[in-house]
Amino acid sequence: MTTSREIVESALNREEVDRVPFFPPFQGYWALADAGLKTMDSINDPKQAAEAQMRVVSPCGIDAVEVLWDWMFPVEALGCKVKIPEFGTIGTKTHVVNEPGDVDKLELPDLNKFYRSASAKATAGLLYDSLGKDHYLTASILGPFTLAGELRGVDNLLYDSLVDEDFVTALLKKATELDKEIVEFICQWDIDAVLTCDPTTSGDLMSPGDFDKFSQRHLREVGDVIRGAGKDFIIHMCGSTSDRLDRIADTGCKAFSCDSCVDIRDAVSRMAERMAIIGNIDPTEVLYMGTPENVISETTRILNEGGRRGFLLGSGCDVPVGSKFENVRAISEAISRF
Repeated sequence: MTTSREIVESALNREEVDRVPFFPPFQGYWALADAGLKTMDSINDPKQAAEAQMRVVSPCGIDAVEVLWDWMFPVEALGCKVKIPEFGTIGTKTHVVNEPGDVDKLELPDLNKFYRSASAKATAGLLYDSLGKDHYLTASILGPFTLAGELRGVDNLLYDSLVDEDFVTALLKKATELDKEIVEFICQWDIDAVLTCDPTTSGDLMSPGDFDKFSQRHLREVGDVIRGAGKDFIIHMCGSTSDRLDRIADTGCKAFSCDSCVDIRDAVSRMAERMAIIGNIDPTEVLYMGTPENVISETTRILNEGGRRGFLLGSGCDVPVGSKFENVRAISEAISRF
């Protein structure tokens, strides 16, 4: 019998598949909230965190499981103050790079001892023990430009890119070095892929030319480390990215996860010989606000547009915290009908 892992690997290799795999790609925080497990409690108790994920995998037909969802942990590890909500992603409150001299001060602690990364490692290990033989396991991290934006402030970083390119260049070089350290730590785990999230480099915030200048090379460098460790390199960007698909493929990534505003038929067709495409059910209008019937209808439409080669079904971004369990489960029902 073909396993979820084998189906995902075939789709990522752009082979024809009998069933399109469900690759969320970000279900971690949703699963915690659906189980009623608060964010801080999930960090304090890796066993409960792993159990919350395992609770949804089989009923929802999830083929690729996110085993590291605390993708923002480096922000606090590098000195920023953060806000830990009851449920959902931990946000940044203060930035630590206020002037060029601050860049050289950035240094990661021992990630085996820092409380959030140590907890994430323990949770990932428990999930591998339970799911690793049959499921494809992914770890989510910040991309270099997005990490730089958290350290400096996104608005500040974008303004700097116009008035002080040397400052931005130095910060991005440092952010890339830090990202490589994070990747080296994570790639020691029993995972299949590192999903590099760089949402602030989409067409909503920068031009294709600026993407070339400020993001592409740094993503490629991080991807080289990921692939060198024997893991799949996957990229996610929110927002409009149709104008930079070739540029994203030039990073050497195996697949690209795109937002709901991207035309899936066009993306899969254009990238058929370069990289797989993951996407792109509308997270808000369909998964969070819709009904199971809405989910089935929209999922079926996307399945028809994506086809059975080089395409994996997922949400356009995080499965939103608070989305009904029945809505997420409806995705697997639509896949089975298709």
